[in-house]
Amino acid sequence: MPRRWILIYGSIIVTAIAVFLAILQVDLIHSVFFIGEAHDAWHLDELFAAWIVATGALIAILIVRERQLRRLIVRQRQTQKLVDDASAFDGLTGIANRLQFQSEFGRELKEAWHKSSRLALLVVDVDLLRSVNETHGHGAGDDLLRQLAARLVSVPHRGGMVARLGSGEFAILFPMGSDETEELFRLASRILSRLREPFDCNGTQVDITASIGISKYPRDGSSATVLLQSAEKALRQAKSAGKDCYALYDSGLDARGRERRSLEAELRHGLEAGEIVAQYQPVVCLKTGETVGFEALARWQHPTRGLLGPAEFIPIAEDEGLIDLLFTAMLRRAGDDLATWKTPRTVAVNLSPVQLVDPHLPDRTLALLEQMKIPPGQIELEITETGLLADFEAARKTLVALKEAGVRISLDDFGTGFSSLRHLNELPIDKIKIDRSFTRRIATEAQSCKIIASMLSLGRALELTTVAEGVETREEADFLLSEGCELGQGYLFARPLWPQEAFATAGRFGG
Repeated sequence: MPRRWILIYGSIIVTAIAVFLAILQVDLIHSVFFIGEAHDAWHLDELFAAWIVATGALIAILIVRERQLRRLIVRQRQTQKLVDDASAFDGLTGIANRLQFQSEFGRELKEAWHKSSRLALLVVDVDLLRSVNETHGHGAGDDLLRQLAARLVSVPHRGGMVARLGSGEFAILFPMGSDETEELFRLASRILSRLREPFDCNGTQVDITASIGISKYPRDGSSATVLLQSAEKALRQAKSAGKDCYALYDSGLDARGRERRSLEAELRHGLEAGEIVAQYQPVVCLKTGETVGFEALARWQHPTRGLLGPAEFIPIAEDEGLIDLLFTAMLRRAGDDLATWKTPRTVAVNLSPVQLVDPHLPDRTLALLEQMKIPPGQIELEITETGLLADFEAARKTLVALKEAGVRISLDDFGTGFSSLRHLNELPIDKIKIDRSFTRRIATEAQSCKIIASMLSLGRALELTTVAEGVETREEADFLLSEGCELGQGYLFARPLWPQEAFATAGRFGG
């Protein structure tokens, strides 16, 4: 029983006992000391009556006070419940927050230890959430997170806990039936598939993807802290692999994580020090062998590690918010090299998916071209279809603004995306580039040849320039030419060249 009730009921009992003893005491005093003195008895009677009235009043006050305390306690309990809920649940999504997750995770681990059972932790992070907030506002971003949390809860996961850890990051506890990872991968695949479905945020359709990192108890750790760290490391690995995928933690991630953190710091310095350089791969007319343009490929001339390819640093630049600096560095390099070439050439520079939803990108790009005195028509920006998933409408507006200023737009990796026909119909595309995964199968797969022929026919019908990437053999070049492909790019003509080599060989390639 709570202490306040003990005090209340105790006071009533003590008061009753005091009244009873007072009655006995008055009778005893009256009989012993005041026999025959009736004229003084009425004073005692009055005193006794006053005592009784005061005691009754005290009891009434205590009863009223007890009822007030009851109501106060009810309100306190309701308030405490609201406080507990606020401390345990995320105010935006209504699911458990980080504090509640950590508490529940600890209990689940103790139970798993006693029962010798297994647990899995999945950390889900929204790709490019910042772009959604910047394009549509934080209200739309909050609406997106609420819908996302509801979808995560709706995915069957054996009653495991779903919590929001912060920003666009969520956690799922998954009780495992065995040590097999296949069920984990099936769950991760279901989650990613569910999140690819369009979201309706304040009347605007928003497409997102997510990445998932997975750790397992007891294989990857015995404490909530260690398992969460392991899942976070696996999450970074999934994002480095291209996002919209999942990764299971392995111990080798620790060493790779230390190396990545070191590269992050070195990349910041390298961008400031001008260590980003460009190599150029020619785009060749298949009929004449003449070079018609170049694709600028980013390289990092690292002071101790040597020349690093894009796969080793571009994911870092995207994750750490350095991609705009990298794009600017490449555009400046291309401008400087164009100024040294007597014959004007078109140079293609790759545009990151992160940049496509930036409404300020056209103004910055055009201002830089004007500063370097480069005609916009000499620059071609290459985009990928997967880069259009975050926000198609925002990407379209960005590309239209660039196109209206004279910048050319090409769609890279054509045929590997999700909705190519929509892209060709609604975006200001000048050129499509057939992905090398089709080109390299020309000699071995009839199906690939049919697909290439269809893409070339589509390009002609839409009056788009078509480039085949990854051309490495004369047989591939001859097939492409016979199907009406205009341009080719690949090792058959030249590997990526340094600027002076590109200028020296900017003539004809016979293959």
